[in-house]
Amino acid sequence: MSGRLDRSPEVCFLLGLPRSGTTLLAHLLQLHPDIVAPPEPWLMLALEAFGKVDRRHPAGSSLIEAATSEFLGRIDRKIVSRAFTDAAYNQYMAEAGKRIIIDKTPRYWTVLDFVESVYPEAPHILLMRNPYAIAASLKSTWGIPLRAES
Repeated sequence: MSGRLDRSPEVCFLLGLPRSGTTLLAHLLQLHPDIVAPPEPWLMLALEAFGKVDRRHPAGSSLIEAATSEFLGRIDRKIVSRAFTDAAYNQYMAEAGKRIIIDKTPRYWTVLDFVESVYPEAPHILLMRNPYAIAASLKSTWGIPLRAES
């Protein structure tokens, strides 16, 4: 594992709607001796949103957005995002003593174009589940009220 930190990690993205079975599949996949599947890291969501600032930020969102957009406009964000995630994934795998990492962040489907631009070679697994089963799970797990619309 000592040379792991200077190479691209073997990463697979696991996507799906909440309550679609991604956690179960991640647990099953990491039973393999070479695979680690950490809890949802949300790295790609954070990197895709980098430079976007809440308007209530005390430093002044317009100042921060102007500064970061000027700086980010001069660099290739894909290269920087890849370098950051490669380092993070590699370090996590090295600590776990594993060769493959499953990034199980179901909501990556919302930034799939960004994920694919940063990791064009990485496979993704998209879980599909009956929407009624997802709704029932949301209601029973999180108490989200469901009502029929006319």
